[in-house]
Amino acid sequence: MIIINARFLTQKVTGVQRFAIELSKQLKKLSDDILFVSPHNILDEALAAELGVVIIGKRTGTTWEQIDLRKYLRSKHKPLLVNFCNTGILYYSRQIVTIHDMSYKVNPAWFSKKFYRWYNFLIPHIAASSRKIITVSNSSKNDIVKYLKIDVDKIAVVYNASYLNSHDQPQNIARKPYILTVSSLEPRKNLGRLIEASKQLNGDVKLVIVGLGNTKTFSHDFNKAELAENIVIKGYVPDNELAELMQFARAFVYVSLYEGFGLPLVEAMAMHCPVIASNIPVHQEICGNAAIYVDPYNVNDIGAGIQQLLDNNTLAETLAANGIENVKRFSWAVSAKKTLDIINETLQGNN
Repeated sequence: MIIINARFLTQKVTGVQRFAIELSKQLKKLSDDILFVSPHNILDEALAAELGVVIIGKRTGTTWEQIDLRKYLRSKHKPLLVNFCNTGILYYSRQIVTIHDMSYKVNPAWFSKKFYRWYNFLIPHIAASSRKIITVSNSSKNDIVKYLKIDVDKIAVVYNASYLNSHDQPQNIARKPYILTVSSLEPRKNLGRLIEASKQLNGDVKLVIVGLGNTKTFSHDFNKAELAENIVIKGYVPDNELAELMQFARAFVYVSLYEGFGLPLVEAMAMHCPVIASNIPVHQEICGNAAIYVDPYNVNDIGAGIQQLLDNNTLAETLAANGIENVKRFSWAVSAKKTLDIINETLQGNN
């Protein structure tokens, strides 16, 4: 039996949890030898039922992971544990861990001191003791090797994919006068510079912000008082609303300072939306020729890139068409098959 740590079902869905959810749904179809286990405080009961989740233990959060889950695995003679959301069990060798990025090492100031101290202790230990590490891009793989000194052969890349679906043809989409971003309050999301750049745009173009969230984990300098009249904060929105916002936006803008993957970029391309992205290595790996790249540290360059796309319909149509073609590289079914291969190879290599 293969055990999947489904603690992600107790967490609000961001890119990390989306990776876990979509892979899990596909893996459920591929194998009868997988059991999903979770704490009791599940947020999506329907999804838990779809996965056949077994609730174990009485604790929640990290304590559940380190105590209740460990106890359960011991009772089952230490089966292989698969973790999809950056964490895992300390000093448990029969596990595969997924490390999405090394942002806490790249810039500790992006996070609260409590979060940084925990990750700075946890991640190196579980990375060293695990049988295999999954990550979501070659760029992230390089960072794991750099910061954790892990053998490159121990790391496998499994891409994200879009979970949004469009049934409209690009030529039928009437663009509306707004640009869109998806952002949390993490400083690495670079929301402040994007807001400043949006103030430079010509014409009546709004910046719509989806996401944000709480401030417990991240240090940030986001100040709502600095917002201009052209800023619309939507907060969290249902998937169908996000799909519609992406589909009709003049552009999707994502100018993060650092990412492990950049899932919203793939979602935007799937929605036939022209993309503007920061020129960091992972975005170039993911977007290829389907984006305008800008310097995320330069407000003027961000503004100029957005304005260039707003002023050039032919460029926008070309980027949208390139995005539709590029997004074919990413598939949850393919990623799940690769993940199952990694699981099976790990089992065969350690019997």
